[in-house]
Amino acid sequence: MLKWNNIGIKNRLVIIFIVIQLLIIAFSFYYFSTNHREFYLEQERLSLGHYSKLILSDIKEDNLLNNQPALQEETAEWSENTETRVTVITAEGVVLSDSHHNVQAMDNHNDRPEVVEAVNNQRSGSSIRFSDTIGEEMLYYAIPIYENDELQGTIRTARPLSFIRSVLYEDIKSYLFFFIILAVITIILGWRLTNSIVKPLETVTKTAAKISEGELSERIPVRKYNSEIEKLARMFNFMAEELEEKITEVSQEKNRIEAILESMVDGVIAVDREGKVSLINPAARRIFNIEAEKIKGKELISSLFSHRIDMYLERAFDKKESISREIKYKNPDEKIIQATFIPLLDEKENVSGGVIVLTDITELRKLETVRNDFVANVSHELRTPLTSMVGYLDTLLESNIEDQETRDRFLGIIKEETDRLSILINDLLNLSKIESQSFDLQKDDPKKVLDKVVNLLEKNAADKKIDFKVEIADNLPLVYMVREQIKQVLINLIDNAIKYTPAGGEVKIKVEHEGDKVYFSVKDNGMGIPAADQERIFERFYRVDKARSRSLGGTGIGLSIVRNIVKQHGSDIQVKSREGAGSEFTFYLKMAE
Repeated sequence: MLKWNNIGIKNRLVIIFIVIQLLIIAFSFYYFSTNHREFYLEQERLSLGHYSKLILSDIKEDNLLNNQPALQEETAEWSENTETRVTVITAEGVVLSDSHHNVQAMDNHNDRPEVVEAVNNQRSGSSIRFSDTIGEEMLYYAIPIYENDELQGTIRTARPLSFIRSVLYEDIKSYLFFFIILAVITIILGWRLTNSIVKPLETVTKTAAKISEGELSERIPVRKYNSEIEKLARMFNFMAEELEEKITEVSQEKNRIEAILESMVDGVIAVDREGKVSLINPAARRIFNIEAEKIKGKELISSLFSHRIDMYLERAFDKKESISREIKYKNPDEKIIQATFIPLLDEKENVSGGVIVLTDITELRKLETVRNDFVANVSHELRTPLTSMVGYLDTLLESNIEDQETRDRFLGIIKEETDRLSILINDLLNLSKIESQSFDLQKDDPKKVLDKVVNLLEKNAADKKIDFKVEIADNLPLVYMVREQIKQVLINLIDNAIKYTPAGGEVKIKVEHEGDKVYFSVKDNGMGIPAADQERIFERFYRVDKARSRSLGGTGIGLSIVRNIVKQHGSDIQVKSREGAGSEFTFYLKMAE
C-alpha cells in the first residue's frame, strides 16, 4: 500500500485540493438539496392549507357533517379536481369520508400525528409518513372543524411526495452538472496552480541532484518563475556557484596533496584518535606489502600485526609530541623502517589523530653492511700479499743469503704476490668503472665474441683434459651489447668453470635464440656451490672455499663484475647448482631490432 510519506509534494497538493473540492461540493450539494426539499414541502403545506380551508368553508356552508352521503360525494369531487386525498374525521376519530378508501374498512384516526397536532394547537398539523392505504410516502395536512368553539371533527388533506421527488431529482441533476463543471474547472486551476509552485521545486531538486552527482555547472533558469521562486532560484544559483568554487579549490588541494603523497618516497599513514587508518600512500603500502582497501578503517595493530607501531603511536598521543624509532618489520621479507609518529592536535590541544612517516632504510643498512664488509675484505685482500712481500723483502735485506737459488725463490714469491696485487687492483678499478658508467650498447654478433673467448681458453681446458663442448644455434641474430664487456663476462664464467672442474670433467657452453632474446649458458660438472652460498656468490670478495679460490688465483671480484655488466645490458644472471654435481650460469642479451 502506498504510504502518504512516499507521495511527492505535487501529488499531495493535488490530492488535498481534490479532496477539499469534493468535500465543498458534497456539503454544498447536501445544503442545496435539503433546502430545496424543505422549500417544496413548505409550498406544498401552504397549498394543502389553502385547499383545506376551502373544503372547511364548503362543509360549514352546506352542513355536510350531518349528511354523510353528500359529504362522500363532495370528498370524491374535491379529490378528483386537485389530485389530493381528502379525509373527513369526526372529533372521536371516526372517518366520515375518504376520497381514496372505503371508510368502513378504515380504523380510528385519532392517533394520527397530523390530527393530534391540529387538535392540540387548534390550528393545523402536518406530518410525512408512508401510507399503507395509498402505498407510498405522503405529506399529510390537517385542520380542526369548530362550531360554537366546540370541536366537531378534522379535515385532512394529503398528497404524495413523488412529485416533489421528481422536481428535486431534476434540480439535483442540474446542480450535479453544475458542480461537476465547477469541480473540473477548479481541479484544472488547482493543477495549474500546483504545477506553478511544484515544478520550480522539482527543477531545484533535479538541479541539486545533478550537482550532487558532480555536474557543478548546472543552474536554474531564473526568468521563468514568479518573484518568490525567482528569489529562491537566484539564491540557489549563487549557492551552486559558491559550492562549485569551493569544491574546485578543495579538489585542486586534494589532487595536489594526493600527487605529493603518491610521489613521496617515504610512506605516510594517517590515523584517527582510535588508531584507525584513514589514509595510506603507495610508498607505505609497498613497505608493508598491503593493499589500501584491506587496511583503511581498521586499527594498525590488527592490520599490520605490529605491536611496536601501535605502542609508539599511543606513546606519541600520550606525550603529545613526535617520536622517532627504528622498527624491524617482516612481511614476508624483513625490513628496517625509520618511523616518525606525529600527533595531530586541535585548538584545545586534544589529540584528534596522528600521522606516521615511514622511511625504508633496509637498503641503506645493507649498503652500510656491504661497505663495512668491502672495506674489511679489501683491507684483508691487500694486506695478505703485502704482508708476504714485506716479509720476504725484509728477509732479503736483513739476511745475508748467499744461496742464489733461495734468493731467486724469494724473488719469485714476491713477483707472484705483486702480480696478484696488480690483478686485484685492476679488478677493483674495472668494477668501479662498470658501476659508475652506463654503456652505449651496439648491434653485434654474439657468435664472433664467443669464438674469440673459446679460442683463448680452450687450451686451459685441454691442459686439464676437460671435455670442452660448444653448441651455438644456427642463424643467431645480432644483439645489443658492448663487445669487450660481454667478452669479459664469458671469460670470467668459462675460466671459473674450467678452474673449478676437476681433470677429466666437462664444460659445456651453449648459445640459443628464443623469442626476442639470445641466451648464453656455461655449465660444468665440477665441485658445485652449496645452496646457502648461491645467493651471495655475486658479492665482492665472497668465496665459497677461500683457500681453494686463492690457490687458483681468484680475487673474489669476478662474479661481481659479471653481474654488474649483465645488469648494464638490461639482463640478469641466474645460477643453478648442486654441491658436488656442478653449476650452470645463464644470462641473456636482447635481440637487435
